[in-house]
Amino acid sequence: METYNSEEEQVEAIKKWWKDNAVSLITGIVIGVVILAGYRYWIENKQSRAQQASVIFSEILSSENDKAESTEILKTDYSGTPYAALAALLLAKDNVNKNEIEKAISQLKWTVDNGNDEGIQHLAQQRLARLYLSQNNIESAEALIKGVKANGYSAAYSEIRGDINLAKKLPAQAKENYRLALSALSQGDQRYALIKMKLDDLTQANIKTGINGVESQ
Repeated sequence: METYNSEEEQVEAIKKWWKDNAVSLITGIVIGVVILAGYRYWIENKQSRAQQASVIFSEILSSENDKAESTEILKTDYSGTPYAALAALLLAKDNVNKNEIEKAISQLKWTVDNGNDEGIQHLAQQRLARLYLSQNNIESAEALIKGVKANGYSAAYSEIRGDINLAKKLPAQAKENYRLALSALSQGDQRYALIKMKLDDLTQANIKTGINGVESQ
């Protein structure tokens, strides 16, 4: 620790330090203030945009009118909020109910590609795969979920893979995926009974039909 012989020496040392460090010190303070102000602005702006998106989404929920226009506003101007992806999911459901499958596929694709909520993206991905299967577009369904790893959604993906195997006339692989799906669910889960029914149907079909396709006695 440096010592000084007099108060004057200490004052001179302080003046010298200030002269050598004043610019960098002031610059650091200014940068810190700017960063803090910018962060606060970003947070406030994000909250404001989220609130605006929430209002539009509430209108979608409460209105029986066409949701397409409001959904496009959310997708265009508020894509960074989860409300845009949720609105696209709802619109896709309406499209399916109206048998507008291509429109539904378009909304689900957008959600998969642009959604910023992992849960919503997985839900859209699963629905899109099932829509592809309903059109017998097996290749697209298979490519969409190929390599997807999602522990919280493993049952749903295993079921879809089983459905794809079934569509490809691969009953053994379908049964294996249905078993994987069941192992990830509790018996009280509403999906459990449906998947078990699929597995039981395959098992009964195997009992009725021999390996060579000859019906057993």
